[in-house]
Amino acid sequence: MPKAWEKLDLQGAGVQSLQIRLQKLQKKSLWAYLYWCLFPVGAHRFYLEESWAWIFPLVTAAIVILALLGLGWEAIVLAVLLLGVALWDLSRINQWISIYNKELRKATWFARQTPAAPANYQGRADTGEAPAQWQRELQDYTATKESERAGHPAAQNPANKGFAPGQRRMSFAEQERLLREIASGAKDKADAKTDGKTSEDR
Repeated sequence: MPKAWEKLDLQGAGVQSLQIRLQKLQKKSLWAYLYWCLFPVGAHRFYLEESWAWIFPLVTAAIVILALLGLGWEAIVLAVLLLGVALWDLSRINQWISIYNKELRKATWFARQTPAAPANYQGRADTGEAPAQWQRELQDYTATKESERAGHPAAQNPANKGFAPGQRRMSFAEQERLLREIASGAKDKADAKTDGKTSEDR
């Protein structure tokens, strides 16, 4: 039978089992519209788990009581109001189904992917130890960035740049310029040595 595996629930924690359970729990448009035909008792709202569903059976009961008491016009007014609300619900059924199924998928996925906290877990404890080197550098970097403004240098930007602790890291452009200066200095030294040897030979 084609696609028979889609209906086979392996009862595991995989995506396939999750999709099958979601399909069973999701609200269906066909059932919602069929239940709307029973709007005097609010069946469509109960099915979609919408608020104020209990208003429909109460109003229907009030209409029946007014009709039995001979108050026909009052019963007709309530019936027209109930029908108007039911027609308004009919125009929103698709939206309610979409919202319900979306929230159901989110809740199911988050419940599946987020493990529960260990027993008696009270959060991270402050050990009082000094922060590590990378933590200090991260704090310094964060403080520097927070003190910067667009178009203005940082107020407490250290002037010394380099790779030692406490120095501000150089940008790529600054590193390239430093490499060019080192290469140029090495070349000048090599040229000076060459000139010195030439002078000695003469």
